[in-house]
Amino acid sequence: MLQDGVLSIGAKCIFFLVLKGLIEPWMNRALGDAAFGEYVVYYGYICILAYSCGEALNHIRVLNQKTDRVQARDYRLIITIEAVLSALILICFGMEIEQMGFLEGILFGFTAIALMLRLYSECVFRIAINYKKILLSSILMSIGYLLGYWIFRTTNQWYVIFLLGETVAVVYAVITGKLFQVDKSKGVSKYFSQTAKNAATLTGSYLISYALIYMDRFLVQALLGSEQVSTYYIATTYGKCVALVIPPITAVLLSNISKGTIALNKKMVNKVVAGSLGAILFFFLVGLLMSRVIIAILYPSSYGNCLSVMDTGNLAQIVYYSCSIVNMMAIRLCDMKLQIFVETAYAVLYIVFAVVGAFVGGLVGLAVGTLGANILRFILLTVPVYRKVR
Repeated sequence: MLQDGVLSIGAKCIFFLVLKGLIEPWMNRALGDAAFGEYVVYYGYICILAYSCGEALNHIRVLNQKTDRVQARDYRLIITIEAVLSALILICFGMEIEQMGFLEGILFGFTAIALMLRLYSECVFRIAINYKKILLSSILMSIGYLLGYWIFRTTNQWYVIFLLGETVAVVYAVITGKLFQVDKSKGVSKYFSQTAKNAATLTGSYLISYALIYMDRFLVQALLGSEQVSTYYIATTYGKCVALVIPPITAVLLSNISKGTIALNKKMVNKVVAGSLGAILFFFLVGLLMSRVIIAILYPSSYGNCLSVMDTGNLAQIVYYSCSIVNMMAIRLCDMKLQIFVETAYAVLYIVFAVVGAFVGGLVGLAVGTLGANILRFILLTVPVYRKVR
């Protein structure tokens, strides 16, 4: 399991370094703060739909891998429906609400499809517990992103960066992981109704969760403008680095729990919760220095503007990502309805705390409000897990 964790983290690191260490700083210099802030907002819309649908179905397929061969055609149908609906929503939203042109609206929707399929595609490697292929997929995707950047410099459409990079990874999963290969039976399987219900429930939960992850940039844009979106996004770059470590570990744990190699008893729950709290403290202390070094190197012109919000904003993100470890246990032990309850409660708390904080203290106040909501989310997930392992 340790080797799988290292490979999974390595895959995330390679892609993260390319996107956050090269592509986005280059984009910031090419676009300027205001246009870069618009990119951050539009990409947020894409991620809400793509991550909610792609990751939810990915997790469900991994959890139900014993019947994977029979259900494969169910997953193919569900992801196709989700991809088409998501693209239509974004195309209409982009052209009608954001006043995008026809070409940009199409690119907006198709970028979500590519990202969604890539997030879903990793399930075939997770089921096989083949994290070497996940690492190779990340390398190929990173190369696609770099090639896409040079196309962007010619077309001035940043969507092509993501379209090319994500599509490369999907093609790799289709060829080596037989992503869309199904058995020869016609129609859907006898498990389709339950699978669709679970997918709808978890996707609904994730929609709320991811909408709130990206809500800060939407609120900042509405209240303070696109340039402040850019400042807040850049200031919390270190917090996003935590995603290199925590979500991959969560994925490995979920795979092994599903295989039965790890038993979720009270002792294990204690270890996971203690590890989560320790990770929060460790990453925050390291980030006090590293966040400043990262911004000074990647975004030197924005360094001064980011200082006031840097520490609080990063801590809020660290706490949120640490919740994913506890949430992994909640998905396994508790009814899926808990996800809806927690995310709904979190949504209310987040919006109230963030809006009040933004009005009182600007960017810093919004970060404090977000931190408070994330701490409460951690508690709301942890308590039901302990009740299940008494």
